[in-house]
Amino acid sequence: PIASAGTPAIAEAIGLGAACEYLDKIGMKRIHDHEAALGEYLYRELEKIPGLTLYGPRPDQQARTGLVAFNCDSVHATDLSFFLDQEGIAVRTGHHCTQPLHRELGAAGSIRASLYFYNGSDDVDTFVLKLKEVISMFDSMKGGQSIF
Repeated sequence: PIASAGTPAIAEAIGLGAACEYLDKIGMKRIHDHEAALGEYLYRELEKIPGLTLYGPRPDQQARTGLVAFNCDSVHATDLSFFLDQEGIAVRTGHHCTQPLHRELGAAGSIRASLYFYNGSDDVDTFVLKLKEVISMFDSMKGGQSIF
């Protein structure tokens, strides 16, 4: 075999090993259980907000992971994500590598809120509060009453 030129990714390999040890120390089952419970909490809180379309199975139909994709009837996903970002809330917007699914759903894209083991229910509460505030801001610009 011919050796390739350059320095091997030694630092990256060491970093990956340290990350694996860290996750192993916490425990993958513990991470999974926390993420599943938090994902269900996120879904339940978002389904209380009028005008949101949530994608994926309901938590009582199938176990969920720590993310929820959704759209808001009154605000485009890109606009909503921009203003959430201004409030310090990071979400992903777009097709999420699922253009055929979005086409089937009749959605131009969606917003995805994701959680992991470093998040807690307080993060979900803050996200939901800021989401409601941004939706209310858009409602007020349209001359409507806030639903919150």
